[in-house]
Amino acid sequence: MNFFLRYAIGFGYRKVMFMKKIILLLSLILMGFGVFSQTLPIDSRLYARYSEEELQNMQQNNPEDLEYFNWFVENSYVIKDVANPGALNYPKLKYLDNETKSEGCEVTEFDADNFNIMEYAVNVGQKKSVVYVIGNTGKVLVLYSNEYLTKQYNEYRRKRYENQ
Repeated sequence: MNFFLRYAIGFGYRKVMFMKKIILLLSLILMGFGVFSQTLPIDSRLYARYSEEELQNMQQNNPEDLEYFNWFVENSYVIKDVANPGALNYPKLKYLDNETKSEGCEVTEFDADNFNIMEYAVNVGQKKSVVYVIGNTGKVLVLYSNEYLTKQYNEYRRKRYENQ
């Protein structure tokens, strides 16, 4: 009788261990699908400033930064019409030189449909918006302050993750 009791206990133990292995394996597989399904897309406009390697690194190692830059290209500025842009005492908008990552030549034309903030050498002010004159187009670029952008981005994230 002792033999049957030990056999039954041994069999139950092996069965439990087998079930634990199955559960662990399924959990790992499901977590793997979860990681792949949450990979953030890269906004194509970011390629104007960052290389493929930099963006993939950001996607894998700093997805929070990628999420912010995806949001930034759409929400960091406003374009306004002005009557006499030449009379304004604001800096001229310049392109970003991709090789040196510094200011390039001055912008002379403006295409609202294809505007990409990542193509320009701009600086975000900490507490104040920064205004750039866009050549002689009668338009200015108003780049929101870091303080304002942070507030808006946090609101965006709160709403986005509240709905998930």
